[in-house]
Amino acid sequence: MLGTLYVVIESEKEEDYLRIKDKLLQINHDFSISPCKESSMAAQAVEFYVTFQGDEKQTKEILEQLNNDWDGEYDDCIAYGFNTHMFDSMVYYLAFQLYE
Repeated sequence: MLGTLYVVIESEKEEDYLRIKDKLLQINHDFSISPCKESSMAAQAVEFYVTFQGDEKQTKEILEQLNNDWDGEYDDCIAYGFNTHMFDSMVYYLAFQLYE
């Protein structure tokens, strides 16, 4: 199964993006992470995508490491950083989808 993760961080600094990217690769070294671009969702923020291959068990384990309180089912869910615990405090928003 293919998983895609949309990430928005509250910073426009390249070093912050690289730090978040490194943290994601520590969670799963097989993540494919796109370059960042200015976010359309939040001011002074960047967004990027993460893709990976995995089964249901791996996906659930990854989601648990990224956030403590997802809204939705494990295969189509979102999380906001202002009311949940993200894997990094700079993460504003996550959206995850799993494709078979």
